[in-house]
Amino acid sequence: MRVKKILIIGLVLLLSGCSTKFVYKNVDWLVYWYVDDFVELTNQQEAIVDAKLETWLEWHKESELPQYIQHLSELSDDIRTQQLSLDKMDYHQQKAADHWMRLKAKIVPDLVAMSPMLSQEQVDSMFKEIDKMNEEEADERAEMLAKTPEKRKRESLKRNKRNVKRWLGQLDSAQEQLVEKTYGEYHSNGELWLQYRVRYQAQLRTLLNGTDKGEGFKTKLTKLLMEPEKYRGELLNQRNIDNSNKYKEFLLAADTLATEAQRKHLLDEIAEFADDLNDLVK
Repeated sequence: MRVKKILIIGLVLLLSGCSTKFVYKNVDWLVYWYVDDFVELTNQQEAIVDAKLETWLEWHKESELPQYIQHLSELSDDIRTQQLSLDKMDYHQQKAADHWMRLKAKIVPDLVAMSPMLSQEQVDSMFKEIDKMNEEEADERAEMLAKTPEKRKRESLKRNKRNVKRWLGQLDSAQEQLVEKTYGEYHSNGELWLQYRVRYQAQLRTLLNGTDKGEGFKTKLTKLLMEPEKYRGELLNQRNIDNSNKYKEFLLAADTLATEAQRKHLLDEIAEFADDLNDLVK
């Protein structure tokens, strides 16, 4: 599971703290650096993963990066011409989701095919580390909840303003007030996400601990990796939709308040990312 997660994160260039080009050009050793914390692969397993990585990266470079670049161009045009609307945001959100689904559709069958090569010792090691991670995140959540509501609000607003500033630059008073106004309007889903992860990982653990690795196993594992939302529960899925809609309303309001200088700042940020992708395609 961790292998799958890291490979996908690496391929879609979402490893925080690293530049786009750095991650993409070094995804092979980054994968092993992360995976090593969870399971030690044998030489034979590493050779198989190496071959798959090469195939995935070549496909991603030739098939997917051009689509990302085109999508960024469409998004930039909508921002530049001030054509953003809720319908447009729905369009871009769906297009981003399509990128993600194509990536999973390409990689998941290979991951399912490779999964039986994990030994019981490797499976046990992986879940031991996952359990440790879950405990650490639960402790962090408990520490956060122990803070006063006032302190949690201050820290949340600080993070939110910092995120908006990254894309728009310095905010004026109206934009600051917009960020503050939206505080508390989103569902707090932290506990529901923790519960979902426990359920999801329990399903995965049961599956990988089983002795049958035939077609039934592969079908169940494919569904688990391709359709995780089915394990989240109706309440969490609905709250995610509500939060997404609320966030799109916030973005639309922020776009309305944006100055020409801020809009240029945003377009420059997107252009820099697109330039990195163009360099990788060459």
